[in-house]
Amino acid sequence: MTRSLRILHIEDIESDAELVDRTLRRSGIAFEKRVVDTKAEYLEALEKFDPDVILSDHSLPAFNSLEALKLLKQQEKNIPFILITATVSEEFAVNVMKEGASDYVLKDRLQRLPNAILNAIGKYQSDHDRQMYLDKIFASENLFTKAESLAEFGTWRVDLDTSITTWSAGTYRLLGYENGEVEPTLANFLKNIHPEDSGEIEKMLKDTTSNAQPAEVDFRIINKDGTIRFLHSQFEFELNERGEPAYIIGFNQDVTRRMLAQIEIQENIAELKAASDRQSDILNAMPPNVVLLNEAGKIVAVNDAWIRFTLANNLGVPRHGIGFSYLAISEKATGVDPVSEKQIARGIKEIIEGERDEFSMEYSYYSDHKKVWFQLLVAPLTDKTKKGAVILHIDITDRKQAEELVLQSKANLQTIFENTDIAYVLCDAGHKIVSFNTKANELCLEQFNKKLKTGRNAFSYFPKNKIPNLKEVIQKVTSNEMVNYETSYDLRDGGVKWYEVRWVGIGDAQNEHIGFMLAFKDITGRKISDLERDRITADLVQRNKDLEQFTYIVSHNLRAPVANIKGLSNMLNSFDFNIIENQEIKTSLATSIDVLDGMIMDLNHILQVRHDVRERREDIYFSALVDDIKMSLHNFITRQHAMIKCDFAAVNKIVKVKSYMHSIFYNLILNAIKYRRPDADPVITIFTRKNEDGMEIFFKDNGKGIDPRNMKDLFGLYKRFDTSVEGKGMGLFMVKMQVESIGGSIDVESEPGRGTTFKVTFPDA
Repeated sequence: MTRSLRILHIEDIESDAELVDRTLRRSGIAFEKRVVDTKAEYLEALEKFDPDVILSDHSLPAFNSLEALKLLKQQEKNIPFILITATVSEEFAVNVMKEGASDYVLKDRLQRLPNAILNAIGKYQSDHDRQMYLDKIFASENLFTKAESLAEFGTWRVDLDTSITTWSAGTYRLLGYENGEVEPTLANFLKNIHPEDSGEIEKMLKDTTSNAQPAEVDFRIINKDGTIRFLHSQFEFELNERGEPAYIIGFNQDVTRRMLAQIEIQENIAELKAASDRQSDILNAMPPNVVLLNEAGKIVAVNDAWIRFTLANNLGVPRHGIGFSYLAISEKATGVDPVSEKQIARGIKEIIEGERDEFSMEYSYYSDHKKVWFQLLVAPLTDKTKKGAVILHIDITDRKQAEELVLQSKANLQTIFENTDIAYVLCDAGHKIVSFNTKANELCLEQFNKKLKTGRNAFSYFPKNKIPNLKEVIQKVTSNEMVNYETSYDLRDGGVKWYEVRWVGIGDAQNEHIGFMLAFKDITGRKISDLERDRITADLVQRNKDLEQFTYIVSHNLRAPVANIKGLSNMLNSFDFNIIENQEIKTSLATSIDVLDGMIMDLNHILQVRHDVRERREDIYFSALVDDIKMSLHNFITRQHAMIKCDFAAVNKIVKVKSYMHSIFYNLILNAIKYRRPDADPVITIFTRKNEDGMEIFFKDNGKGIDPRNMKDLFGLYKRFDTSVEGKGMGLFMVKMQVESIGGSIDVESEPGRGTTFKVTFPDA
């Protein structure tokens, strides 16, 4: 049989002791109590009464609570000690707790006492007998507490007479508190209710209290840690013996998971509805006729465009065909040819049965004697349990008419392109060929031995050396700048073709660059005529210069020998000479005549050079040319211990008049050996280099070098500045004249004692 809780109460005021009794009885705790007010009675009760808990007022006539605590420790009793007193300072309360008190309760707040007793007993029970005893006292309560924890609920009880409120452990847990952490009052409970719900709960409590009717409500609370929970609360009234409400008994259950699930479901439903509305809006906003079919081929949904279509075509089906076979309705649409109708039916069937992923076709029919074009698109419409299809009818009449106009325009343009002497190639922005005419293909075959193909990069048809220039052209064309120029290409037979080239950018309606057109026109005939005219003009100008120079030569260089001849002739006619004197005069006369004859031969040679420039051009390999000259000068090179080094890796050949190139190389090599330094064997280095406009040939030696003062007259006729070497002053004059005659130029750099470098430059043909 379960015994009552034994309470030892240290109190000298009887009314205060009775108030404690009433408070404990209302809480439902079974107890027996002994009241003492002296130290002797206290010690005797500790020994004989064996209390489970001690309640003590602080100040008594014989002793106080601190002394009672010391005596308890001296007795080595492990009994919960709770101070019950009037208002005290916080510092005093802390000191009492430090001395070993389990808790303290103010006399004006005795409603806390039951929970304080239970908490203190639970905290201080250590020996097995007392624990077994408490287990019997609280067996039902522990079982209930476990049930509260598992079911996430808690209970509370309010004494309507005294306003004393008790909470179960579950109620503390629901609010986020430790058991007994706060005073179990209605005010403390209400302050945890969400601000948006508190007004409604307070009103409901007031209304239900006035009529003593049970009620239930859902509301939110804010836990101690700030989290929001949902509670379902039910409460009813317990009546006293007079039938009047004495207690409110409440039941709170945490329904957060259920409420959040309901909220999520409601949000999902709202989202689904919004999505459905959006889908309907999207379908209705689409210009194509849209029809949704189930797996039986029946219409389950349509958009506004389909509704307008059925009305305009008088199909005569209720609900715009919803619930009816799509194929049956489409058969009523007049003007669709039988072949197209069969293709459509087969395509829809294959989509629904999963035999294909999409079906598309274009078809036409006549409506009001007007040809109308539609594009039919069918795609599967599948979920986990059902199959179906979505069908779109897109009116493409305007597009088809535009395509027909484009085709007609293209045919007209192609006719023009094919009947012109200009080659046209159309390319997109990525330089890929889109279209070309026959003339362009013929030109490509003739020039590059390639056929034009759509889709290929246009740059792949041009020689690599022209690609950099072409990229610059494309940059200009992209900026809407038209580019015109003339260019030439060498033919396989050695000839040259000239073209007038035009690049024109192409833009779209927004003036964005989308491609370019390339036009080639063969202007070889005109160009040859122009070049011949230019050549003749240049030749006439040069001949005029030559005549002026020859006039100067004749007037200057022939004056001395002619004067000598004339003077000697007069002497022969005017005087009598002896045989010796006569022989000397004849010798001088012969010498003057030889000088005059040499000059005439030189002038004739110069004129011959101008005439020979018309000789046929041919491939001349530099290494072979140097080998020929080394063979011709073999003995001279050997005697002078000369060395000739060559490097023609950059450019190994040239197309020019061979006799001129031989003379140029011969004279420059010969001069380099003749004008050697006495202290060093001649070393001649000949090499080529490619430049932007053509090529350069360098002749570098380690000879005497040239005085800077003589540079301006270096290439003059009969100009000699080093008489230690035999010569006439013709070599460099002939070199310069021959270089310029075949379109080149010559420059020289030299430093006395360190050698000379001649640079011969030829532009690309």
